[in-house]
Amino acid sequence: MKRLLHRFRSSDEGSATIETLIWIPVFVWVLVMIINVSLILFEKNQAFRIVQNANRILSTGYMLTAAETEAFIKDRLAGIAPEASVTTVIDNGVVTSDVSYKVSNLFMPNIMESLVNLRIDISAQHFMEY
Repeated sequence: MKRLLHRFRSSDEGSATIETLIWIPVFVWVLVMIINVSLILFEKNQAFRIVQNANRILSTGYMLTAAETEAFIKDRLAGIAPEASVTTVIDNGVVTSDVSYKVSNLFMPNIMESLVNLRIDISAQHFMEY
């Protein structure tokens, strides 16, 4: 029995398994954070493109009012940020659209509270062409 106990204490086999069990949750958490930030940036770029397209459509005369443009933007953003606030103003021949939404609409469930409370603000301007 003494030999068995001595061999068990002096053996290095399995020590990598314990270290792996300690580090794997850290690596998984970092990977999840990288994926979350990537998704947030991707969705922000998509939302910015939607706002630019809406302003371009209004500035070329295919839409006639700011209300139509706001409805267009809200409709396109429904899959990204359903609670987004949208305002469009036409002032001195310049169309300005502003969109604001919470990151929590895009974030994987409660990974990090400080990031969940962030807001994304997007603004785009175009000159009226008609």
